[in-house]
Amino acid sequence: EASQLYAREGFNIIATANTRDRGVNEMSAALKRRFDFETVFPIMDFAQELELVVSASARLLAHSGIPHKVPDAVLELLVRTFRDLRANGEKKTSMDTLTAIMSTAEAVNVAHAVGVRAWFLANRAGEPADLVDCIAGTIVKDNEEDRARLRRYFEQRVATHKEAHWQAYYQARHRLP
Repeated sequence: EASQLYAREGFNIIATANTRDRGVNEMSAALKRRFDFETVFPIMDFAQELELVVSASARLLAHSGIPHKVPDAVLELLVRTFRDLRANGEKKTSMDTLTAIMSTAEAVNVAHAVGVRAWFLANRAGEPADLVDCIAGTIVKDNEEDRARLRRYFEQRVATHKEAHWQAYYQARHRLP
C-alpha cells in the first residue's frame, strides 16, 4: 500500500490520442474501455481555421525568438492545401486519399517550421517555396505513396490557381521529394 498513490476526489487525468496515428502497438479493447472517446472534427470554416493557424503560429514563432510572422498569403496556401487534401478523403474525389494526418494542429506545426526554416536558413519571412519543403516532409513522412499523391495535387489543383502566391507555390513544386 505504501507504493500506491490514490487520486483525491475531483482529480482527473486528461489524455489525448489521435486515432489515425497507430504508433507501434494498437490500443487493446480492454484499454479502450477505460477511456471516454471524444471526436474532434476539423474546423469547417476556412476563415476560422486560417485565423487559428495565423495566431498559433505567430505565438510559436515569437516564443522561438523569430522576429517575422509567416505571411498571410503563405498561411492561406497552407490551410487551403490541408483542407483540399483532407476533403479528398471525405468526398472520395478523383484525388487519392492521403494517409498523413492533415489536422489544424499539424498545420500550425508546419507554419512554425516554415517560419523557423526561413529565418534561420535565409534570414527572412517564409515564402511559398519554404512551405513546399515543410509540407512535403509532413505529408510523406509516414507513407511513401503520399509523395505521388502530393505531386498529383500540385499538378491538378495548385496549377489551376492564377494568383501570384499560388503560382509561386506551383513553381516551387520541383522541391517536392
